[in-house]
Amino acid sequence: MTSRNRFESKSVIVTGAGSGIGRETALAFSREGAQVTVADINQTAAQETVSAIEAEGGAARVSVVDVANAASVELMVEGAVDAYGRIDVLHNNAYWAPLNRSAVDTTEEEWDQALAVTLKSVWLGCKYAIPHMVKDGGGAIVNTASTAAFIAGPSFAAYIAAKGGVVALTRSVAYDFGKQGIRCNGVAPGLIETPATVDVFNDPARVGPIRAHQLLGRHGQPGEIADAVLFVASEDSAYMTGQTIVLDGGRLAG
Repeated sequence: MTSRNRFESKSVIVTGAGSGIGRETALAFSREGAQVTVADINQTAAQETVSAIEAEGGAARVSVVDVANAASVELMVEGAVDAYGRIDVLHNNAYWAPLNRSAVDTTEEEWDQALAVTLKSVWLGCKYAIPHMVKDGGGAIVNTASTAAFIAGPSFAAYIAAKGGVVALTRSVAYDFGKQGIRCNGVAPGLIETPATVDVFNDPARVGPIRAHQLLGRHGQPGEIADAVLFVASEDSAYMTGQTIVLDGGRLAG
């Protein structure tokens, strides 16, 4: 690694930053000098993340955003530019999905919401952030995908479809904007212990098969994903674009 202060004075947006992977990633960016826009639909949760960053001496601001809404995402991006002058890194991390729903069981409303929050949000973030990045000489986009993009699990149809789309969109953005200084990569976590995965951990029928194929014998922690996000967003991965890194304790290899 070239430095432990890789994001000094950089402007970073993290969506879904009110808890879990998003919160840990926002904190990690701040610890390396970034000015962080903490974006979440839950204002209280976002403020808790900002308070945690400020308690460590970092700089951060809340952006209350509905990532499935174009006008809201545009305001998120413009607010970051107004506050910090530019956008250097966008981490599209927010998601939503109905658990225990096969393609047959999923309602139209659940399908639409899962695709909107998990996939459409990534497109919207890119749509509004990339013009600013290009104008200022480039930037890095990191999209949170999932091992679900590569291997199916029981009754999780909308999430699997959405995360597969995130991986494909990541490649598309990298292809279209690489020559304009934009790198776009993804991270694909396996089973990570977060507030959003409580129901998964509480379901032996779902968590059991996952654990059986984790070669490292444990689930992951949000901070481990944050480390990967920062690597992908930094100049340490300057020759990498259009790729998705899998962090799953070896599940896909087992």
